[in-house]
Amino acid sequence: MARRVTSYAELLELTGGDPYVRWGVPDPLAGEVLAVPGAVAVERRGRRHGLVVVPTPGDHPALGVDRMLAAIAEEGHVERLGLRSLSVPQEHSALLEARFRLDGGGDWDWMWTTTAPGPVPGEERLVELDDTADAAELVELAAHSPRGEGEPGTGVSELWLGIRDDHGRLVAAGAIQRLPSGAPHLAGIVVATDLRGRGLGAAVTAGLTRAGLADSGVCTLGMYSDNEAARRTYVRLGYRTAWAWCSRRLAATETGRAAAG
Repeated sequence: MARRVTSYAELLELTGGDPYVRWGVPDPLAGEVLAVPGAVAVERRGRRHGLVVVPTPGDHPALGVDRMLAAIAEEGHVERLGLRSLSVPQEHSALLEARFRLDGGGDWDWMWTTTAPGPVPGEERLVELDDTADAAELVELAAHSPRGEGEPGTGVSELWLGIRDDHGRLVAAGAIQRLPSGAPHLAGIVVATDLRGRGLGAAVTAGLTRAGLADSGVCTLGMYSDNEAARRTYVRLGYRTAWAWCSRRLAATETGRAAAG
């Protein structure tokens, strides 16, 4: 049976100081945290409201993940918490598929750095943008990358940096948002399609990373796992992957009951 963890300090200890827990989870805890031998599950609120299953240090992470998924399915936590999604490390996706009826989702990496990147060509061209006054331009640029999540004009992003071409057209931009923990999180990094491959995304990422590090000593980001070009850029700038997640929406039938496992 899963037990509740009510202390952030205990959660950090259980996970061995895991980077996702250290910088992605608020202290004090703002949602439910469950624990079984070998894994914890951390509530992730918002439009993707769900549980993120994190293996705890040990020799058999798959056993811990499966034990947690069984507890979620059999103890009524989906209905009790109103969950819409579940996330597990990608190497354990088959365990999730075996226990729940699912309805799509995505694979993504959660990355972090505490080290400032080296000098990046193009950073000298960065200008600060306004979430409200420049929202129309940011929305237009975002159309070049429909999966971006900068949400211009909503107040979600607190710092925008961008690059304009010689004619004043906005050709690259990105933002800093805040995780529930308060850590800076990069979002909405977009480069105009006709100018990709010229290092503009790296320049924007480097500038935002420096701002995040100056603010909090850490900077985080999430990226879709199939975006190899972005991964190469982030790794070159010092980011490390804490977890590669498989996130899946629960089918409507799971709201009231879990599928047989």
